[in-house]
Amino acid sequence: MSARFRIVLSAAFAVLGVVACLAYADSVRQEAERVRSDAIARFGGEVAHLVVASQPIEVGDLITDRNVQLRDWVADLAPQGAIATLDDAIGREVSVPVAAGAVLTELNFRDESVVSEVPAGHVAVSVPVTEKLGIARGVTRGARVSAYAVSQDVPQLIATDVEVLSELATSVGVIATQQITIAVLPDDVPAVLGASASGDLRLVIPADDVETVAEPEQAEGPVEEQVEMEGGEQ
Repeated sequence: MSARFRIVLSAAFAVLGVVACLAYADSVRQEAERVRSDAIARFGGEVAHLVVASQPIEVGDLITDRNVQLRDWVADLAPQGAIATLDDAIGREVSVPVAAGAVLTELNFRDESVVSEVPAGHVAVSVPVTEKLGIARGVTRGARVSAYAVSQDVPQLIATDVEVLSELATSVGVIATQQITIAVLPDDVPAVLGASASGDLRLVIPADDVETVAEPEQAEGPVEEQVEMEGGEQ
């Protein structure tokens, strides 16, 4: 058997394998449709069009025409708060995960922006969320974070006793905006607001066993003057 013949034969088997996989996937899809149609016929009743996830949708994902579709559903079996039109779903951010094939409901878009009680001795501060902020989309209320100001690529720790009071909230409109509310100590408010206004604010989530330590402050004035002052005091 020549090498050329072996190559042609291998390619033919590869094509047959791809065709078989596609045929199997199509048969599975047809079987699912048949089972769903049988269920509709068996239960009877009015058939409604509902928005169903065509793939798993995680927290923070936006609904698009690529991850949902309209499907026939027995109206009597529709979950409470089911979404019936694509216009009511597309563009919204998911706050509760959706499994593939599940009907989307208002529960998947429940408002998680309710602010927790401000801890004693702290001040609630709302800051806009940008790509540079660094906070994870899935951050939960009660998470402890540290705040840094990054100016000219030099990070400076400005607050350590910071607690997340609200999860990221998105408003869908002409311009989609996000914000997060955090609790900081009163003395740290000016630094946090200033860094946020200048776009230099970064929030990081340390692990429980990580203790954030501020960099020691450098003494002011040239080194020569400091040496002379120390020499004079002696």
